[in-house]
Amino acid sequence: MKKELIEKIRLQHNTQKGLTSLYNAMADEEQQAWKQIEASNIKNWTTLFEQRASMSPDISVVIETQNATSYTYRQLLTQASKIKDFIFATTDEHHIGLHYHNSFDFIAALIGINQTGRIAILFNTREPQERLIALAQQTQVKMLLGDPIGTLDCFSIFEIYNYPFQKPRFGVHSHTMEDPAFVIFTSGTSGHSKPALFSHRRMIGAGVAWGLRTAMEQGDRCYISLPLYHGNGLAVAFCAVIYTCATAVVRPRFSVSGFWEDIRRFECSHAVYIGELWRYLLNSDEKHTDSNHTLKVIFGNGLTRSLWESVVLRFGIEHIVEHFGATEMPAGALTNWFDIAGYCGYLPFDDPKNQEMVLVDENMQIQRDEGEALFVVPSGEYQGYMESSLNETKVVRNLFRDGDMWWRSGDLLRKNEEGFYTFVERLGDTYRFKGENIACVDVEEAIRQCGNFEEVVVYGVSVPHIDGKIGMASLVTQKPFGVKEANQLLQMLRPKLASYALPFIIKIKHQKHITTATLKIQKQKLAKQGLDGFETSPHFVLLEEHYARLDNLLYTQIIQGKITLGTRSKI
Repeated sequence: MKKELIEKIRLQHNTQKGLTSLYNAMADEEQQAWKQIEASNIKNWTTLFEQRASMSPDISVVIETQNATSYTYRQLLTQASKIKDFIFATTDEHHIGLHYHNSFDFIAALIGINQTGRIAILFNTREPQERLIALAQQTQVKMLLGDPIGTLDCFSIFEIYNYPFQKPRFGVHSHTMEDPAFVIFTSGTSGHSKPALFSHRRMIGAGVAWGLRTAMEQGDRCYISLPLYHGNGLAVAFCAVIYTCATAVVRPRFSVSGFWEDIRRFECSHAVYIGELWRYLLNSDEKHTDSNHTLKVIFGNGLTRSLWESVVLRFGIEHIVEHFGATEMPAGALTNWFDIAGYCGYLPFDDPKNQEMVLVDENMQIQRDEGEALFVVPSGEYQGYMESSLNETKVVRNLFRDGDMWWRSGDLLRKNEEGFYTFVERLGDTYRFKGENIACVDVEEAIRQCGNFEEVVVYGVSVPHIDGKIGMASLVTQKPFGVKEANQLLQMLRPKLASYALPFIIKIKHQKHITTATLKIQKQKLAKQGLDGFETSPHFVLLEEHYARLDNLLYTQIIQGKITLGTRSKI
């Protein structure tokens, strides 16, 4: 870990002059990093990995926590090459699915797929089979590595390692900096889940950005318990590891009880997070050993000011890098690496990047302090999704002058007088829970398939003691609907929705929802009502594995944080 950077931040972050100096120095270092990448003739992110593997072949690149097995850069390159050779001998398909848990094998398969120039379609291992099959069809996946999905041709990663070499039958597909390396499924800010593209340039850029800002270097160990099929685990954390020639300590999934045990056992210096992760850890019983560990740097998104300060105070974390971004965004994320609590990004007022980002109101008028964040599309061409028709829904053209193009984040940010940004809320028809963005439309469709309701409206609601929002479904029906019917609906929804996307609250109405003049249901008003009205309209809450009728006692327990809604699934 580059202690001199963290010390410099500590000494300079309290003044505007110091902040500007830190910011400019980092911009210069990042520019130099890109010059070195270009001078090294690196064409895509896999050639960057290959370069690192040749520079440090015997350094550990991945350590698996479940068996304490360590793999070197040389071993990862060897196993990825076997995946690559197998694909060359087997298929010319451009989209190859990867459905597997966090592991060395996942990473080897991803690199192998990308070495062939194919796009890796990364499937969420928490999704039920019916949903996975639909997503595979949507992305034209016919060949899959890892765990089975429906009747797709599926190949075990481990068995491919031992597959006898065959002469290549197919060639390399294009994989330049601008070509997509993989697809992550995201809800964006409205509509259905969408296959979002992540380019080779952004993979390298993520490594540069977070490698530098987290003070990561060779010899550091970065703990990754977030899923590698999402941006934080893969692009933010693992790419930083590769860029700096560090080591990824990989756990299949986050565990409160296993977190500090892993950190101490494997002497991790860095860890990637989402805000909910730290809320879980803070809710665990305090111990005298809470600050006795090797973890110095954490990075990710979702730390509110109070959460941030509590984490530093209790666990003694020295450096935090918080960011704001999206899988499908066309430009780099906002970052706050100055150890000033509660902010997701910073831009000096005189920085040219301020001309590339604006805050606007609903009428697309520029706002100084608070509004939806828009980012300029520098190339004038936006390719955020596999389905080209979806791209237009995320851009605004000719906003300030003819020919300009801006990407809509769908998120409300607030900026203070120093240039620091705070995330306020999502504006679209989605909500965020346990690090997952849930598209309301997807949940509504699943409910409609399972029952004959006159109206189905799904939205996210805030509940005390829960970070993010939970899903609530307001259903209009004239038929009897009680606990029995609620649990019958639950059993039908389970094959269609991941556990985190199940509606945690069901509200039953007998009159249709109030609409606007354009016949749109006013979801924001419904969201503000939350649990209010349960005395007059039946409400059912998901407790562990079943729905229960909401009454005064349950309501009080929920509001006081004494009951956990939902299932037992973790991050």
